[in-house]
Amino acid sequence: MIKIFSDYVKIDGESVSLIIKNYSGRAFLVYFGKRLGDAENYEVFDRGSWQSDASNDDGPLSPVVFGSVSEYSSLEPFVRFHDDRGVFCNRFKYVKAEKIDGFYSPLPTSRDKGETVKLTFSDEILKVTVYQYYTVFKGGNVIAAHSEVVNTSDGVITVDGLSSLQLDFVSDKADITYFSGTWKSEFQKKRVEISGGRFEIDSKLGISSATHNPFFTVKLCDKILAFNLIWSGNHKETVEVSPYGRVRIQTGINDYNFNYKLKIGERLVSPEAIFTVSESDDDITREMQNFALKHIVNPKFAYRERPVLINNWEGTGFDFDGEKIYEMAKTAKKVGIELFVLDDGWFGKRDNDLSGLGDWYDNEKKTGGLKILADKIRSLGMKFGLWVEPEMISEDSDLYRAHPEWAMKIPNVTPLRRRSQLCIDICNPDVRKYLTKTLIKLFKDVGADYVKWDHNRAMSDIYSAMLENQGEYFYKYYVGLYSMLAEITAALPDVLFESCASGGSRYDLGMLYYMPQNWASDNTNAYDRLFIQEGVLTAYPQSCMGAHVAGYRKSTPVISLESMFNVASIGAFGYEFDITKATEKQLETIENQVEYYKEHRQLLQYGDYFMLGKGLTESETGGWIVVSKDKTEAVAVIITREIGSKRYRPLFKLKGLDDNAFYKVTMRPQDNVEEVVEFTAYGDALNSYGVDIEDIRWRETDAKETSTAFCSRMFYIKKIR
Repeated sequence: MIKIFSDYVKIDGESVSLIIKNYSGRAFLVYFGKRLGDAENYEVFDRGSWQSDASNDDGPLSPVVFGSVSEYSSLEPFVRFHDDRGVFCNRFKYVKAEKIDGFYSPLPTSRDKGETVKLTFSDEILKVTVYQYYTVFKGGNVIAAHSEVVNTSDGVITVDGLSSLQLDFVSDKADITYFSGTWKSEFQKKRVEISGGRFEIDSKLGISSATHNPFFTVKLCDKILAFNLIWSGNHKETVEVSPYGRVRIQTGINDYNFNYKLKIGERLVSPEAIFTVSESDDDITREMQNFALKHIVNPKFAYRERPVLINNWEGTGFDFDGEKIYEMAKTAKKVGIELFVLDDGWFGKRDNDLSGLGDWYDNEKKTGGLKILADKIRSLGMKFGLWVEPEMISEDSDLYRAHPEWAMKIPNVTPLRRRSQLCIDICNPDVRKYLTKTLIKLFKDVGADYVKWDHNRAMSDIYSAMLENQGEYFYKYYVGLYSMLAEITAALPDVLFESCASGGSRYDLGMLYYMPQNWASDNTNAYDRLFIQEGVLTAYPQSCMGAHVAGYRKSTPVISLESMFNVASIGAFGYEFDITKATEKQLETIENQVEYYKEHRQLLQYGDYFMLGKGLTESETGGWIVVSKDKTEAVAVIITREIGSKRYRPLFKLKGLDDNAFYKVTMRPQDNVEEVVEFTAYGDALNSYGVDIEDIRWRETDAKETSTAFCSRMFYIKKIR
């Protein structure tokens, strides 16, 4: 998988190769693409000049994996640091490559690694050492990379920027796809092409953020490169195109408000980046999703079926008591729901969002006794889950009154408040110790089966009395948080954790490492979820994406209960409303939905996912299909949106089926559709021609031309022979 010979390092995935050459102390990236056979040399890829002859232009021309500050280049350097004199120049020499058995990192890194190669670079000016690590994995095409700065100088240095990965290519343009958004509008797919200059996405909010997810792709000529970070804090991704037709791609920690002091012998380790290359967007999606399941998510939960849940938040808000919650649970049990999640408002003094955060103890007057309530719900044959927001603190709380110094705030400065709350200082070891002990005891005492861990505001007033240098805060916050999550999840190995940050504001591989699910968005409107979920599933597995039937609040346009199910069924599925207010007809529909979901749960959560057509972001028709690994069965949802005056027969080409297999296609019965479509066809016909549904827009009995956002159908596809 990794071979070191002559001046070359050859890094092979299952069907990709990355080749690095040592040329006079420079590390050139000579190839990244389809897997190549081993050879004595690869001179065919690096016969051109590596340096410009023009004295006032960019110097380096050949693609490299390590850009230095002092190489007279306008492109972003890989690492930046200075000493106490303010000297920032460096001249790094590529020293050697060696295969290693493992490495140290205070951050989560990919699980079940294959082989790792370590490249050593030595600075001739300040005598600092930088290591780059590349790791490959069995049975896949994703490569992981990260870096490490070690202060081998004779004084203190300050690191001002450090990338996890740099890749240079020869190309005169780059087509970039990224996922941008806001609260309740996360993961909106965006595209931009640059033929000169610099493109950047990032987060400065202390979280990976909904603003720009760290996942992105870059299309160069006939290949697509994809990147992500195992990191939950501020990040920065850049793509630069130089006038010489050179492209530099970097990803890693954001250098915003970042400077990290290293004493002699100390080191700084970057988050691990993952990347791959393919000719197909579908292949990129499968590689990234499979990598997350095999090498990120806790193996105990990676392929475990997720329970069908109901969450009370949209149904009750803060206005509930133990009797109300129990009545909701009883009704939910009757329709087959398996897990009840008690959301915000069960603890301390918490009847609104003005108080209580930090007081993680039972409000018995409200719940009637949390343990008693949980046991009553479990006696119904259901599991019990709980909402918490441990990284926040309310000023109106017992915890704040006892420890005001635990809040993240600058001395003698009025803090900025959002949602009437402050962040808590995770850099403080006393805070971490208190939260860890308190939460483990809480979850064990209640017997929680599921925990929703929320984070409802961005960070501000960045300060910790525990730190001499506040430029290290963002990094050390996550070192501390990850260590806390590791301890809590290890103490509660059977609890299913779901990460949330006002929805999808911290939907990243760092959180998925500890929490196998992530809440994609606080927006549960099924129409908006079409685009949010299409973005999420480009890079993250469907079993990791929380998706609920909700929207029983007033909403325009109206969306049918059946279409809500068809949209939510592609994720870790559940409901979110006051089910005691549902009509008998609605309860019957929900019961049928739950039964159907359970019947196909394994396939829906773990089948190979394909987006249909151009996707609903770019087209009025679309949807998705999940196909079993052996291609013997599949579930597809087809959607047509933007109901208007025009009528036509939409055609849906499927994907992923065996061309030579003969399939039976059966529409899921919907209570708003009178007919049930059923037919047989070969896989090649379904993949090439598709499913032809006559007048899908006009066949739903509860659809109105001016009020229905979209119409949808779900199909089960079974191989007959």
